[in-house]
Amino acid sequence: MWELLTSVVLRSVGAPAADWFRGSLAAADLAGTTTRFRAAFAGAGRRLGRSVPNLAHDEMQRLRDTGLVAPERWPIDQFARGALLLRALETLPAERHAGFVREVYLRGDYREQAAVLQALILLPDAGRFAAMAVDACRTNVRDVFEAIACENRYPAKHFPDANFNQLVLKAFFIGVAVGRIAGLEQRKTVELRRMAEDYASERRAAARSVPPDLDLVLS
Repeated sequence: MWELLTSVVLRSVGAPAADWFRGSLAAADLAGTTTRFRAAFAGAGRRLGRSVPNLAHDEMQRLRDTGLVAPERWPIDQFARGALLLRALETLPAERHAGFVREVYLRGDYREQAAVLQALILLPDAGRFAAMAVDACRTNVRDVFEAIACENRYPAKHFPDANFNQLVLKAFFIGVAVGRIAGLEQRKTVELRRMAEDYASERRAAARSVPPDLDLVLS
């Protein structure tokens, strides 16, 4: 999969940027030293830019087949960071994967954290990272929350019911459209409907508006 992400990056940037990215991916100790990986991961936006590439039809289909919801919205630095993360995991023993991904997430700025969360669905044995993803939902940074909650199949596939329900309620609280939560229809439960009804009742009792997309949960 990192090869596909890499091909999108290389055909979308100029020669100097492409050479830098090839060198970063080829580093034998890419994941062996935090300094090496952090330099490449953090530098992707500055080195490669943040434009959104034009995906060929076959690329779009292959990316969607991996579980991505909206790869056509991913900017270049997101493709690059996904490739770097996947490539680094190939060089590490499996028992170090969860700790490595968590460290990358915690050390990143908001854009880097969002990149990690959006790439989780692509990682091998992705369920291992559920605790980190659940913890990410507690963020007060809207862009980071949207990275895990919106156009991302990871929560629907890997979150326990209680955590998925909390994600949906938080989306209501902060004004994120719940229609953007991938897999919501399949994860609706009696408990989630009850929580949504209670939330709506509290809003009405306080003479506040009820989110227009509440019916997506109640129906």
